[in-house]
Amino acid sequence: MSNQLSKVEELIALSTRLAALVEDDVQTLKGKRPSMLLKNEADRATATLLYAKAAAEFRAPSSIASLPPSAKARLKAATSRLHVATREQTRLLTGFRHVTEGMIKAIADMVARKSAPGTYAKSGAIAKPASAINATALTLNQAV
Repeated sequence: MSNQLSKVEELIALSTRLAALVEDDVQTLKGKRPSMLLKNEADRATATLLYAKAAAEFRAPSSIASLPPSAKARLKAATSRLHVATREQTRLLTGFRHVTEGMIKAIADMVARKSAPGTYAKSGAIAKPASAINATALTLNQAV
């Protein structure tokens, strides 16, 4: 039983450490500085791997059921904090991803529009097509 308690203490400590790292990332994202996320990348990767390994030992409901109520409550609180932080981080990262993808698409569409071949108008002059050609992978990279 003491081995089980030491493992749950380790899991609580890892959950708390990982939650603190993710909360720091959330503050960085709220400050609109996603490029600064690289500063904690090594710590976050190490903490995530250690957490995954420790959490894998508690997958069975029987391993959690045998814990004392105080340890269960602390584990639940640490896990809840981690889940809240990761949900907020995911929401912010998704927002940044949509903005970045939108900017890239706008640039690709502009390049496609400028490189679209002209067509003859009724007057005989060369006119650009009314609708822009959608950008494709080959629009920007002509080499295959």
